[in-house]
Amino acid sequence: MLKLSFTTLGCPTWTLRQIAENAAAMGYDAVDFRGLQDALDITTTPEFTTDLAATQRLFADLGVAISGIATSARYATADPVEREKQFDETRRNMELAAKLNVPLLRVFGGRVPEGYTVDSIMPALVENLRAIGDEAEAFGVTLALETHDDWTDSAVFARLMRAVNHPRVRVLWDLHHPFRFNAEAPEVTYANLAPYTVSIHVKDSISTADGGYQYVLLGTGDVPIKRMLDLLVNGGYDGYAILEWEKRWIPTLPEPEIVFPQYVAKMREWL
Repeated sequence: MLKLSFTTLGCPTWTLRQIAENAAAMGYDAVDFRGLQDALDITTTPEFTTDLAATQRLFADLGVAISGIATSARYATADPVEREKQFDETRRNMELAAKLNVPLLRVFGGRVPEGYTVDSIMPALVENLRAIGDEAEAFGVTLALETHDDWTDSAVFARLMRAVNHPRVRVLWDLHHPFRFNAEAPEVTYANLAPYTVSIHVKDSISTADGGYQYVLLGTGDVPIKRMLDLLVNGGYDGYAILEWEKRWIPTLPEPEIVFPQYVAKMREWL
C-alpha cells in the first residue's frame, strides 16, 4: 500500500504535538508541512528553529516521518527582484529540509505574469528552475513542482520538464487539478507526468451548478481518484499519497478529526 501523509493545510489550528500524535493515532506514515498554526512559513517558528531538536524527537518517538515541506515559492517570473524573493524562500526551506532529512520541497510555477503567456514565460521559468535545482543539489533535496495555477495542462507540464531536464526538479501531481480544470483523462495525465512524478496530492470534489467545485470526502466526489491511484501503483510509484484538505483556505470545510481518519479508511479499502 502507498505510504499515507497529510498536509497541515488541513489542520491549521493544531499544535505541533497534536499534529504528530494524531498522525500516529490515525494511521498515517508521515506529515507534510504547509504551515503551523498562524505561521505559513515554518522556518519562522520556534518548533523549526530553536526547538528543532525537540521536534525531531517528537516525530521519531511516535514513528511519524516528515514527507515534505510545501513552500509558497513561485518560479514563473522574469523580474529579478521577485525572482530573488522566491529563491530566498526556497533556500530557507531547503536548509531546514536538509536538517530534517526531508527529501522533497514543494514549489510552484505560479500564475503567468501580466504581459506574458505560458509560452513566453516558459524560458524564464526553465532558467529559474534549473538554477534553483543546482542549489537543491547541494542540500540533497528534490524540488517537486506542483500541477497548480496556470500549469495544470499535463502536456504543457511535460514539455516544461523536458526543457528543465534537471534531476533535482520533478513533479508533484495534484490528482485533482488536471482533471477538474482541464478535463484530462487520468490515463493522459499519467502518461505525461509519470516519468517525473515524485509526490502526489489527493483530494476529491463535486461539480457545482455555478461551474465551480466543492471539496468532499475521498470517494464521494466525481474525480476518478482510484483510477489515478491504480495507474500510479501499477506503474511502480512508491512515494507518499498526501491528503491535501484545504481547510486553512476554506474554514467551512469539515474538521480534520472527521476527514483525516476517513481518508485512511478509504485508501486502505481501495489499495
